[in-house]
Amino acid sequence: MPQKANFSTTAAYAYVLCGWHTRSEIPLTSVPTSVRGGERVDIVIRIAHEHSRISRNAGPVVLKHSAERSLISIRDVADFEVVEGREIRIWPAVGVAQKDIEIFLFGPAWASLCHQRGLLPLHASAVAAGRGIAAFAGHSGAGKSTTAALLSSLDYELVADDVLPISFNHHSVPGAWPYLRRLKLRSDLIDQLALTPTGLVSETLDKEKYFVCPKQIADDRWSRLDRLYLLEIDPSVSGILISRITGADAVRALIDQTYHFQFIIGSGQFREHLAFCTLLASKIAVYRLRRPPYFDAGNELGSLICAHLEDGLT
Repeated sequence: MPQKANFSTTAAYAYVLCGWHTRSEIPLTSVPTSVRGGERVDIVIRIAHEHSRISRNAGPVVLKHSAERSLISIRDVADFEVVEGREIRIWPAVGVAQKDIEIFLFGPAWASLCHQRGLLPLHASAVAAGRGIAAFAGHSGAGKSTTAALLSSLDYELVADDVLPISFNHHSVPGAWPYLRRLKLRSDLIDQLALTPTGLVSETLDKEKYFVCPKQIADDRWSRLDRLYLLEIDPSVSGILISRITGADAVRALIDQTYHFQFIIGSGQFREHLAFCTLLASKIAVYRLRRPPYFDAGNELGSLICAHLEDGLT
Protein backbone atom coordinates (compact mmCIF):
# COMPACT_ATOMS: atom_id res chain seq x y z
CA MET A 1 0.00 0.00 0.00
CA PRO A 2 1.30 3.52 -0.75
CA GLN A 3 2.48 5.35 2.35
CA LYS A 4 0.09 8.19 3.11
CA ALA A 5 1.54 11.64 3.56
CA ASN A 6 2.35 12.66 7.11
CA PHE A 7 1.48 16.35 7.24
CA SER A 8 2.69 18.02 10.39
CA THR A 9 1.87 21.66 10.94
CA THR A 10 4.37 21.96 13.78
CA ALA A 11 7.50 20.37 12.31
CA ALA A 12 9.56 22.57 10.02
CA TYR A 13 12.16 20.95 7.79
CA ALA A 14 15.04 22.99 6.37
CA TYR A 15 16.48 22.47 2.89
CA VAL A 16 18.51 24.28 0.25
CA LEU A 17 16.97 23.99 -3.21
CA CYS A 18 18.31 26.04 -6.14
CA GLY A 19 20.36 27.98 -3.61
CA TRP A 20 17.22 29.11 -1.78
CA HIS A 21 16.80 28.40 1.91
CA THR A 22 13.52 26.50 2.04
CA ARG A 23 11.33 25.66 5.03
CA SER A 24 8.75 22.95 4.54
CA GLU A 25 5.99 21.42 6.62
CA ILE A 26 6.55 18.23 4.60
CA PRO A 27 9.71 16.13 5.01
CA LEU A 28 10.77 16.04 1.36
CA THR A 29 11.88 12.67 -0.04
CA SER A 30 15.49 12.31 -1.23
CA VAL A 31 16.32 15.96 -0.55
CA PRO A 32 19.24 16.56 1.84
CA THR A 33 18.30 18.63 4.86
CA SER A 34 20.17 21.79 5.73
CA VAL A 35 22.15 21.51 8.96
CA ARG A 36 22.84 25.23 9.19
CA GLY A 37 20.74 27.33 11.48
CA GLY A 38 19.77 30.98 11.57
CA GLU A 39 19.84 31.57 7.83
CA ARG A 40 17.25 33.57 5.96
CA VAL A 41 14.15 31.81 4.64
CA ASP A 42 13.56 32.33 0.92
CA ILE A 43 10.82 29.77 0.23
CA VAL A 44 8.08 28.38 2.47
CA ILE A 45 6.10 25.23 1.68
CA ARG A 46 2.90 25.07 3.73
CA ILE A 47 -0.09 22.80 4.17
CA ALA A 48 -3.13 25.02 3.67
CA HIS A 49 -6.05 24.83 6.10
CA GLU A 50 -8.47 27.26 4.51
CA HIS A 51 -10.61 26.21 1.56
CA SER A 52 -8.82 25.76 -1.73
CA ARG A 53 -9.11 28.59 -4.24
CA ILE A 54 -9.86 26.02 -6.96
CA SER A 55 -13.41 24.76 -7.44
CA ARG A 56 -13.94 21.04 -6.92
CA ASN A 57 -15.75 20.92 -10.26
CA ALA A 58 -13.01 22.66 -12.21
CA GLY A 59 -11.74 19.50 -13.94
CA PRO A 60 -9.05 16.83 -13.52
CA VAL A 61 -6.20 19.27 -14.23
CA VAL A 62 -6.38 23.02 -13.65
CA LEU A 63 -3.60 25.49 -14.52
CA LYS A 64 -4.17 29.20 -13.89
CA HIS A 65 -1.24 31.60 -13.99
CA SER A 66 -0.50 35.26 -13.54
CA ALA A 67 2.90 36.88 -13.11
CA GLU A 68 2.69 36.58 -9.31
CA ARG A 69 0.26 33.73 -8.62
CA SER A 70 -0.21 30.22 -9.95
CA LEU A 71 -3.03 27.81 -9.21
CA ILE A 72 -2.43 24.15 -10.08
CA SER A 73 -4.91 21.38 -9.37
CA ILE A 74 -4.33 17.66 -9.97
CA ARG A 75 -7.43 15.64 -9.16
CA ASP A 76 -6.95 13.03 -6.41
CA VAL A 77 -3.46 14.41 -5.67
CA ALA A 78 -3.43 18.03 -4.49
CA ASP A 79 -4.13 21.67 -5.21
CA PHE A 80 -1.14 24.03 -5.24
CA GLU A 81 -0.97 27.80 -4.96
CA VAL A 82 2.38 29.41 -5.75
CA VAL A 83 2.63 33.02 -4.62
CA GLU A 84 5.17 35.69 -5.66
CA GLY A 85 8.03 33.19 -5.92
CA ARG A 86 8.08 32.89 -2.14
CA GLU A 87 5.44 30.44 -0.97
CA ILE A 88 3.85 27.18 -2.09
CA ARG A 89 0.57 26.22 -0.39
CA ILE A 90 -0.71 22.68 -0.73
CA TRP A 91 -4.20 21.24 -0.30
CA PRO A 92 -3.62 17.44 -0.24
CA ALA A 93 -6.34 15.08 -1.46
CA VAL A 94 -7.71 12.63 1.08
CA GLY A 95 -5.52 9.55 1.37
CA VAL A 96 -2.92 10.73 -1.14
CA ALA A 97 0.62 9.35 -0.94
CA GLN A 98 3.29 11.92 -0.26
CA LYS A 99 5.42 10.77 -3.23
CA ASP A 100 2.50 11.53 -5.56
CA ILE A 101 2.31 15.08 -4.21
CA GLU A 102 6.06 15.49 -4.66
CA ILE A 103 5.86 14.61 -8.37
CA PHE A 104 3.86 17.81 -8.92
CA LEU A 105 5.50 19.85 -6.15
CA PHE A 106 8.96 19.32 -7.63
CA GLY A 107 7.56 19.62 -11.17
CA PRO A 108 5.00 22.26 -12.22
CA ALA A 109 4.67 23.92 -8.79
CA TRP A 110 8.42 24.49 -8.36
CA ALA A 111 8.75 25.44 -12.04
CA SER A 112 6.04 28.09 -11.55
CA LEU A 113 7.96 29.41 -8.55
CA CYS A 114 11.13 29.62 -10.67
CA HIS A 115 9.26 31.45 -13.44
CA GLN A 116 7.89 33.93 -10.89
CA ARG A 117 11.44 34.59 -9.67
CA GLY A 118 12.70 35.23 -13.20
CA LEU A 119 14.53 31.94 -13.75
CA LEU A 120 14.25 29.55 -16.69
CA PRO A 121 13.35 26.03 -15.52
CA LEU A 122 14.77 23.98 -18.36
CA HIS A 123 13.43 20.46 -19.02
CA ALA A 124 16.91 19.00 -18.60
CA SER A 125 19.24 16.89 -16.53
CA ALA A 126 22.76 18.20 -15.96
CA VAL A 127 26.26 17.31 -14.78
CA ALA A 128 29.29 19.35 -13.80
CA ALA A 129 32.00 19.26 -16.48
CA GLY A 130 35.39 20.92 -16.80
CA ARG A 131 34.15 24.19 -18.33
CA GLY A 132 30.90 24.36 -16.40
CA ILE A 133 27.53 22.68 -16.39
CA ALA A 134 26.57 20.44 -19.32
CA ALA A 135 22.79 20.10 -19.64
CA PHE A 136 20.83 17.43 -21.51
CA ALA A 137 17.38 18.59 -22.59
CA GLY A 138 14.61 16.78 -24.38
CA HIS A 139 11.02 15.71 -24.24
CA SER A 140 9.92 12.79 -22.07
CA GLY A 141 11.62 9.60 -23.20
CA ALA A 142 14.51 11.35 -24.98
CA GLY A 143 17.04 10.04 -22.47
CA LYS A 144 17.83 12.96 -20.13
CA SER A 145 18.13 10.89 -16.97
CA THR A 146 19.78 8.02 -18.85
CA THR A 147 22.50 10.33 -20.19
CA ALA A 148 23.07 11.91 -16.77
CA ALA A 149 23.27 8.43 -15.20
CA LEU A 150 25.84 7.28 -17.77
CA LEU A 151 28.02 10.32 -17.10
CA SER A 152 27.55 9.95 -13.36
CA SER A 153 28.89 6.41 -13.64
CA LEU A 154 31.95 7.96 -15.32
CA ASP A 155 32.55 10.23 -12.28
CA TYR A 156 30.77 13.38 -13.46
CA GLU A 157 28.89 15.12 -10.63
CA LEU A 158 25.10 15.28 -10.96
CA VAL A 159 23.70 18.82 -10.81
CA ALA A 160 20.01 18.14 -11.51
CA ASP A 161 17.66 15.55 -12.92
CA ASP A 162 14.75 16.51 -15.21
CA VAL A 163 14.56 20.21 -14.22
CA LEU A 164 17.46 22.68 -14.29
CA PRO A 165 16.58 26.23 -13.10
CA ILE A 166 18.85 28.69 -14.96
CA SER A 167 19.65 32.25 -13.93
CA PHE A 168 22.10 35.01 -14.90
CA ASN A 169 24.58 36.51 -12.46
CA HIS A 170 25.40 40.23 -12.21
CA HIS A 171 27.73 39.93 -15.21
CA SER A 172 25.03 38.31 -17.40
CA VAL A 173 26.77 34.93 -17.15
CA PRO A 174 24.27 32.03 -17.21
CA GLY A 175 24.42 29.28 -14.64
CA ALA A 176 22.51 27.24 -12.10
CA TRP A 177 22.44 25.97 -8.57
CA PRO A 178 21.92 22.24 -8.06
CA TYR A 179 18.29 21.20 -7.82
CA LEU A 180 17.27 17.56 -7.28
CA ARG A 181 20.49 15.56 -7.15
CA ARG A 182 18.95 12.13 -7.49
CA LEU A 183 18.04 10.16 -10.58
CA LYS A 184 14.81 8.55 -11.70
CA LEU A 185 15.67 5.45 -13.73
CA ARG A 186 14.12 2.27 -15.11
CA SER A 187 15.15 -1.02 -13.59
CA ASP A 188 16.97 -2.21 -16.75
CA LEU A 189 19.33 0.78 -16.73
CA ILE A 190 19.83 0.44 -12.98
CA ASP A 191 20.94 -3.17 -13.53
CA GLN A 192 23.12 -2.22 -16.51
CA LEU A 193 25.01 0.40 -14.49
CA ALA A 194 25.08 -1.75 -11.32
CA LEU A 195 23.31 0.94 -9.29
CA THR A 196 21.24 0.53 -6.14
CA PRO A 197 17.68 1.93 -6.12
CA THR A 198 16.37 3.60 -2.98
CA GLY A 199 12.66 3.13 -3.76
CA LEU A 200 9.90 3.57 -6.30
CA VAL A 201 9.23 7.09 -7.55
CA SER A 202 5.52 6.39 -6.98
CA GLU A 203 3.41 3.32 -6.40
CA THR A 204 0.49 4.81 -8.35
CA LEU A 205 1.63 7.50 -10.83
CA ASP A 206 5.13 6.46 -11.91
CA LYS A 207 5.59 2.77 -11.14
CA GLU A 208 8.21 2.14 -13.82
CA LYS A 209 11.04 4.20 -12.31
CA TYR A 210 13.11 4.14 -9.14
CA PHE A 211 15.05 6.77 -7.26
CA VAL A 212 18.83 6.23 -7.44
CA CYS A 213 21.56 8.10 -5.61
CA PRO A 214 24.31 8.96 -8.14
CA LYS A 215 27.94 8.15 -7.58
CA GLN A 216 28.90 11.82 -7.43
CA ILE A 217 26.80 14.93 -6.72
CA ALA A 218 27.67 18.58 -7.26
CA ASP A 219 28.28 20.89 -4.32
CA ASP A 220 25.65 23.42 -3.29
CA ARG A 221 27.05 26.34 -5.28
CA TRP A 222 26.12 28.28 -8.39
CA SER A 223 28.10 27.23 -11.46
CA ARG A 224 28.31 28.57 -14.99
CA LEU A 225 26.26 26.83 -17.68
CA ASP A 226 28.62 25.94 -20.51
CA ARG A 227 26.55 23.95 -22.97
CA LEU A 228 23.27 22.26 -23.76
CA TYR A 229 22.65 19.06 -25.68
CA LEU A 230 19.21 18.70 -27.21
CA LEU A 231 18.49 14.95 -27.19
CA GLU A 232 16.42 13.57 -30.05
CA ILE A 233 15.45 10.08 -31.17
CA ASP A 234 15.66 10.07 -34.96
CA PRO A 235 14.68 6.98 -37.03
CA SER A 236 16.60 8.37 -40.03
CA VAL A 237 20.04 8.00 -38.42
CA SER A 238 21.99 4.79 -37.82
CA GLY A 239 24.38 6.10 -35.16
CA ILE A 240 24.97 8.99 -32.77
CA LEU A 241 25.29 12.40 -34.43
CA ILE A 242 26.17 15.66 -32.65
CA SER A 243 25.85 18.99 -34.47
CA ARG A 244 25.99 22.61 -33.32
CA ILE A 245 22.87 24.74 -33.62
CA THR A 246 22.90 28.53 -33.38
CA GLY A 247 20.77 31.62 -33.81
CA ALA A 248 17.02 31.26 -34.08
CA ASP A 249 17.27 27.45 -33.99
CA ALA A 250 19.04 27.58 -30.62
CA VAL A 251 16.51 30.07 -29.23
CA ARG A 252 13.65 27.89 -30.49
CA ALA A 253 15.18 24.86 -28.76
CA LEU A 254 15.36 26.71 -25.43
CA ILE A 255 11.75 27.85 -25.72
CA ASP A 256 10.64 24.36 -26.70
CA GLN A 257 12.44 22.82 -23.70
CA THR A 258 11.10 25.29 -21.14
CA TYR A 259 9.59 23.28 -18.31
CA HIS A 260 5.96 24.15 -17.59
CA PHE A 261 5.66 26.52 -20.53
CA GLN A 262 1.99 26.90 -19.58
CA PHE A 263 3.14 29.53 -17.07
CA ILE A 264 4.59 31.69 -19.86
CA ILE A 265 1.35 31.55 -21.84
CA GLY A 266 -0.95 32.02 -18.84
CA SER A 267 1.01 34.93 -17.37
CA GLY A 268 1.42 36.76 -20.67
CA GLN A 269 5.21 36.88 -20.35
CA PHE A 270 6.28 35.47 -23.69
CA ARG A 271 8.17 38.61 -24.69
CA GLU A 272 10.27 38.49 -21.50
CA HIS A 273 10.82 34.77 -21.93
CA LEU A 274 11.93 35.22 -25.54
CA ALA A 275 14.45 37.85 -24.44
CA PHE A 276 15.81 35.50 -21.75
CA CYS A 277 16.18 32.59 -24.20
CA THR A 278 17.77 34.83 -26.84
CA LEU A 279 20.39 36.06 -24.38
CA LEU A 280 21.02 32.53 -23.11
CA ALA A 281 21.47 31.18 -26.65
CA SER A 282 24.14 33.82 -27.25
CA LYS A 283 26.07 32.80 -24.12
CA ILE A 284 26.23 28.98 -24.34
CA ALA A 285 26.95 26.30 -26.92
CA VAL A 286 23.84 24.42 -28.04
CA TYR A 287 24.08 21.04 -29.76
CA ARG A 288 21.60 18.61 -31.24
CA LEU A 289 22.39 14.99 -30.31
CA ARG A 290 20.47 12.51 -32.44
CA ARG A 291 20.39 8.76 -31.98
CA PRO A 292 18.30 5.99 -33.53
CA PRO A 293 15.37 4.31 -31.75
CA TYR A 294 16.13 1.24 -29.67
CA PHE A 295 19.73 2.36 -29.35
CA ASP A 296 21.58 0.58 -26.55
CA ALA A 297 22.40 3.48 -24.24
CA GLY A 298 25.61 2.04 -22.89
CA ASN A 299 29.31 2.77 -23.04
CA GLU A 300 29.23 4.10 -26.61
CA LEU A 301 26.91 7.00 -25.78
CA GLY A 302 28.70 7.85 -22.54
CA SER A 303 32.14 7.67 -24.15
CA LEU A 304 31.11 9.81 -27.10
CA ILE A 305 29.67 12.56 -24.90
CA CYS A 306 32.73 12.41 -22.62
CA ALA A 307 34.99 12.87 -25.63
CA HIS A 308 32.89 15.79 -26.84
CA LEU A 309 33.11 17.43 -23.43
CA GLU A 310 36.79 16.78 -22.84
CA ASP A 311 37.96 17.69 -26.35
CA GLY A 312 36.64 21.20 -25.78
CA LEU A 313 34.55 21.22 -28.90
CA THR A 314 32.52 24.40 -29.29
